[in-house]
Formats: sequence, structure tokens, C-alpha cells
Amino acid sequence: MPNSVERAASKVMGAAKDVKAGFKGLSGVFMHLMEEHGKVGALITRVSMTKELEVRSKLYPTIRTELLAHERGELKAVYPALAEFPETAAIAQAHAHHASEVEAAIVEVDSLAFNSPSWPSAFERLATLVKQHVALEESEYFPQAQKVLGDERAKELLPEFEAAKKR
Repeated sequence: MPNSVERAASKVMGAAKDVKAGFKGLSGVFMHLMEEHGKVGALITRVSMTKELEVRSKLYPTIRTELLAHERGELKAVYPALAEFPETAAIAQAHAHHASEVEAAIVEVDSLAFNSPSWPSAFERLATLVKQHVALEESEYFPQAQKVLGDERAKELLPEFEAAKKR
């Protein structure tokens, strides 16, 4: 569980992503997804910068939970909506591949004890995959999806995404 400073840093990064999304013309679910990217990204950075087992063991479960719920929501609500349109169908297909890579990296990290000499490199592989995934979504997928779906549908997808995350 993140401490108050880590929670605050995570919220600040989420808010910064929210502003960035607004500048890019994103709304609804796409703005929210960018905010989530910022929050979990701050936690990933914190873990990447430390060798402290206590920090790893406190933050990794939160990172894991957030990543898996986020991907579940995207796979159940967001990307199926994109698969309905010829302009974004390939994005939905590519996302499924990237999501499976992230999930496999999570399984690898899960298989290791926090004090394992292999844990930092496994976590860094996960961190790299997440950063690449986020960069692709934010620079290509979300702007294209926003353009195709429009503001109204982007806003409608947000509660669907949140509900799917909880399932």
C-alpha cells in the first residue's frame, strides 16, 4: 500500500496526464485512461528507483492490481468498441497482443520473491512494457479512437470501463 507521499505523487502524475489529455483533445474514457497511466506510472517509477524490499513489497501489489484492473476494463469495454469500426479495428487487435505481453510480465514478477536477485530485472521488463504500451496508446491509439468515436461515445464508455474493471 503506498504511503501518503507516494499517493500524492501518484495523484499529481495522474492530474498531469489529465491536463495533457485535454490538450490532445481527448475526453471521457480516454482522458481517464491517461490519468490512470500517470498514477500507476508514478508508482512504477518509485519501485524502479529503489532497492528497498519494503518499498517493493508495499507498492508492487498496488501496481499489479491497478494494471490488471485497467487492462480488464480496456479489454472488456474500450477496445471492443474500437473493434466495431474499420478505422480502429487494427488498434483493438494490436492492443490485445500488447495486453497479453504485460500480463505475462506480471506473471513473471509474481513468480519471484521480492528478495530474489532476478526480481529487479523482471520488474524492469514489466516497467518497460508498460511504458511502451502507454506511449503507444497515448500517442496513437487514443487520438485515433477519440476521432472515430467522438466525445459522446468516449464519455459513455467511462462507466462501462469502470464497471468492467470491478468484474
